[in-house]
Amino acid sequence: MKVNKTIISLIALMSVSGVSATTMTASETKVQAAVDPNYIDYSEQSGTFYVNLPGYSIAVYEAPANLPKPTGQYLKHGTAWKVSKQALVNGKWYYEVGKNQWVQAAYMTRTQPDINAISGLSGAMYVNYQNASIAVYEAPANLPKLTGQYIQHGTAWKVFQEATTTNGKHFIKIGENQWVQGDYMSWEQPVVQSPARTMVATAYDPRVLGNYTFGYDTVAANLSVFPRGTKLQITFQDGTTKNYVVRDTGGFAYNNPNQLDIAMPNSQALQFGRQTITVRVIS
Repeated sequence: MKVNKTIISLIALMSVSGVSATTMTASETKVQAAVDPNYIDYSEQSGTFYVNLPGYSIAVYEAPANLPKPTGQYLKHGTAWKVSKQALVNGKWYYEVGKNQWVQAAYMTRTQPDINAISGLSGAMYVNYQNASIAVYEAPANLPKLTGQYIQHGTAWKVFQEATTTNGKHFIKIGENQWVQGDYMSWEQPVVQSPARTMVATAYDPRVLGNYTFGYDTVAANLSVFPRGTKLQITFQDGTTKNYVVRDTGGFAYNNPNQLDIAMPNSQALQFGRQTITVRVIS
């Protein structure tokens, strides 16, 4: 029939010219997106996502676009949002978090971030963890991963940032992928204490001996062990600790280099007797 021939001819013409009544394929969509930077490719997305930009908030836009228009709203780091749709525009993904509310997907994650806040820091800080070293981590986290490095007490390090995790841990950045716990860092240089040593102590009153120039915060010692002016921290048997300065010596000290004679009022010296003490050099 004449009508059928016309229809067949029309179909053939559409095939030759490339006209199609069906929707574009995925490959055709990619071609379209590459040609037109304003082309928007919508697709399904669902679930709860968290804002992940420590120390900042992220902008909300009216719609996904090559140059999106801000709504004036911002979402805080760490907050959770339900996502219902996603869109790809000129290589950037956007998530829909509400009606006419879109955010950049690069700042969203399915897992709750470990970091609460992060901020800049500058200057030099010291490791302050007596007689020990502290671990270095790859990044601040609730369960941080060790780098295998350790830095020593008293050493100085340039600092760049500080961060607080969601479980309350404080971290300080000392280099690329190098973070330490802030609790063990100090702006002031700490005293590097020497190892403690056990000694024998007796007591005397320098005033009874006619020496009124020394106070009761001094000790007599073997000066080859502790030079005059050395500051000592002494821990007694009852657990009390007090600082003293080496200002005196005596014949006993050369015969007993592991003994100190501690200055104190005569009444206390008589009761003190002979004790075992722990001594640490302060400076």
